[in-house]
Parts: sequence; structure tokens; C-alpha cells
Amino acid sequence: MNIVCIGGGHGLSQVLSALKTMPCSLTAIVTTTDNGGSTGRLRQDQSQIALGDIRRCVSALANQDNVLSVLSEQRFESNNDLKGHSFGNILLSALCQLTQNANDAVNVFCAMLGVKHAVLPMTTTPVDLIATTASGDTIFGECNVDALSTFPADLSLSKQVIANQQAVEAIYKADLILLGPGSLLTSVMPPLLLNDIRDALCRTAGCRIFIENLAPEHSVVDQLASNEQLAKAMDILGYKFFDVCLTPDAFEAMDLRAIEKEQSTDTHNKSQLKHIIEQWLPNTSEQTTTMSAKVH
Repeated sequence: MNIVCIGGGHGLSQVLSALKTMPCSLTAIVTTTDNGGSTGRLRQDQSQIALGDIRRCVSALANQDNVLSVLSEQRFESNNDLKGHSFGNILLSALCQLTQNANDAVNVFCAMLGVKHAVLPMTTTPVDLIATTASGDTIFGECNVDALSTFPADLSLSKQVIANQQAVEAIYKADLILLGPGSLLTSVMPPLLLNDIRDALCRTAGCRIFIENLAPEHSVVDQLASNEQLAKAMDILGYKFFDVCLTPDAFEAMDLRAIEKEQSTDTHNKSQLKHIIEQWLPNTSEQTTTMSAKVH
């Protein structure tokens, strides 16, 4: 069973953490357009792809008792240039310098943390996110896109880059493709802007499932209803990127109580999320047909 998970931020790492013990081959395709915080500073200094979400995903797939996994999430609290940086980001940045290849750097990082599943940047070339407003203004960078006051008329990448071919191949081979949860504009959509990933998502035989957020994003996306958000996204992308959309209401309709949240968070309960995904395995096709009628 090949499962591909696409996205970024905390949403993707939550999904990976939920699924890592399943008897399947997991591939994470990670958004690399973040330009804020520790990641943004390293990008500016080193001209590298965004590494923070990659670090978070690898840590989520590692065993909880892995000391290096815990250490990689540790942030420096000093009052110098290290302040705010996570150890894992710096380690990944150093590995990128050493290997001169982002894929190789992430593979080494995975090996160091004992992670067997694949974590792939959406592209190995540094690139930024650009939004165009209805009035024609250009908004540069993921942080500024997150701060928009109205839904953009268009979303694009700052330059034409080649998708990670390992990611493209994984999509073609996937039995199940999970997109989200997470910020629609800045976590889910950036990989989908890449031509080869677009083609793979349109042609793959795998079932494409979009997982909605449990709580509001606290972004411009919240101005629209769920169906309007997805309609706008598909207008921008030029294609439908999912077969099934799992909403909180759909979870409730399935009587799986998957909308229950982790205590004191707005994230999906990991064990229940795993239970949801298990319903879509090939050996439960009859149940899948029933469930598909309850979602849009």
C-alpha cells in the first residue's frame, strides 16, 4: 500500500504521525516556500529551500524516544544569531551544504533519525510564493500571502522550477493521496502549482483525498465557505486536485467521531485520523463506496 501525503506546516506532520505505524509505504511531499522564522533566515543566508516543515515531518515519523528527534526540535534561546533557530533546521542546512543536494540532505537526516519512510521536498530549487490581488497588486512571499485581507485572484511561484521527480513518481505509484490539512494557500497549494505534480495528480490512479481543517485558519481563507474555498483554489490551479473532500461534517456523518480534537489543540486526533484513513484501504472497497457518498 503506497500512501502519499502532500502539504506543509503542522497539518502534514500530524497526518504522518498518525499513519507512521500503518503497514504501508509513506511518502511525504513537503511544501518548501516558507520564508518566515528560522526557516526564512536560513533561506536568506544560505539560498536554500525552506527546511522547517521538512524537519518537522521527519521528526513526526521518528520514534518518540529518538534523542536526535527531540533535539532537532529544540530552539536556541540565546541572545545572538542562533536565537529562534531550531537545531534541526541548522543541521539540515549543514547537510545541504555538505551534499549539495536537498534530496540527499533529507535522506541523510532521515537516516540519522531512523526514519524509513520517504520525505521529499516539492522541489530542490529555492522558490517563493506570489499572490496577485483582484486589483492587480503583486504580493511576494508566503508570510505576506498569509497576511492578505482578501482571497487572491491568482497564486504562482516566483520562477519556473522543476518538481522533485521522486515526488512525481510517488504520486503515479500511489494507491492513496492525502492533501492537507493545513493552510490552503500556503501549505497545500504550492506543490500543486508545479507542472509535473499537476500532471501526476491528474493522471494517477490513486484516490485523492483532501482533508479539511477542524478549526478556522485565521487567514483570508476563512472569509469563504468550504465549497467556495475549494472552488477558488481549483480556479487558480486550473484542475480538480481531489476526488473526495473530508470535512468535519463528513467525519461526523460517518459516525467515526473524527472531529474530536487532541486536548487543547485544533488538530485532528491522531488515532482517530488513522482510523479514518484505514477505511480507504483497497481491502475495504465496499465500505469506501458507502463513505464516498457521504462526502463531497
